[in-house]
Amino acid sequence: MNDASVGILSAASFLPQQTATVREIFAEEGIPADREDTSRLGIEQVHVFDGESPTDMAIEASLAALKSGGLLATDIDAIIDFSVMPQKYVEPAWSMSNELQAVLAARNAFTLGFSGGGCANLHVAIKFAMSLIRTNNDIDTVLLVASDRAIAGNRVIDRDKPITIIGDAASAFILQRAAQEGTIIDTAVVSEGRLHDVLNIPGGGMAHPTRLDLYRLMLNREKYESVATMTTLKSISETLLVKHALEMNSVDHLIVPNISHADIDAFLQGMGRRDNISRRNLARFGHVHSTDLVLNYLSMKETGIAKGDHVMMASHGMGFTSGATLIRY
Repeated sequence: MNDASVGILSAASFLPQQTATVREIFAEEGIPADREDTSRLGIEQVHVFDGESPTDMAIEASLAALKSGGLLATDIDAIIDFSVMPQKYVEPAWSMSNELQAVLAARNAFTLGFSGGGCANLHVAIKFAMSLIRTNNDIDTVLLVASDRAIAGNRVIDRDKPITIIGDAASAFILQRAAQEGTIIDTAVVSEGRLHDVLNIPGGGMAHPTRLDLYRLMLNREKYESVATMTTLKSISETLLVKHALEMNSVDHLIVPNISHADIDAFLQGMGRRDNISRRNLARFGHVHSTDLVLNYLSMKETGIAKGDHVMMASHGMGFTSGATLIRY
């Protein structure tokens, strides 16, 4: 293993033009909406993709990241898909990263993908990409990309007591050996196996191919409430900081997912932080899984970041997978 630094060369996102308000979504899904629901969530609207293939969103985000980084598709050594929601096909023989390689003509790249980690998927992808670059002299540049489109009629997670509203979007990170944009110091990821089905789709697909009524995103509320997600996340974040001789007050910027006002409050309280940029994007975009982190990263850059600043990206992944990534500028 070598000690080569790995940095973020570029990042980009893609948001469909069409939007839907929270009240429109509640009405469409037959959920009574009251003022308490909407104020607690803090979401005003989400973006809605009405095209045929979610891969199209990933292509736009990838091309934007390549352009921003001054790269050609042939410069990419690997493509990692960190999407969460079902893509163009749900058959196990298909992967969006394979299609991306073909469309982008990234003929020098190999492909793979991760799923199941919710909004912590990006941390898993970053950890793997860093390992690829640090342990292989012939791998310098890795494209991380996600494209998530909600299942029709399933934008509200937990119909009885909504915890978030899912939007549609795509995002891309390009990690590169010795990139100067932002050096990734380290990434920590932990999983709690007993929560493997805290979010699940009980039917449809291969499980019950003729039962389309079962093809729904379901939250196991009992399991979701049985774990102190912020306690776990704070523990791994602090362990990560101590490992690199830092403290929580060394973190200049905290990036968290856009799930709800209540969830952001829990992040800030648990991590000992004041308000941050996530709330603005929460209202405009809703929750788009790991793409939340990319959207908030791009917003952070727009507001200004100084040389030497430390950035912490943190996700609780609904309890199943928690992740934290530490970046230095």
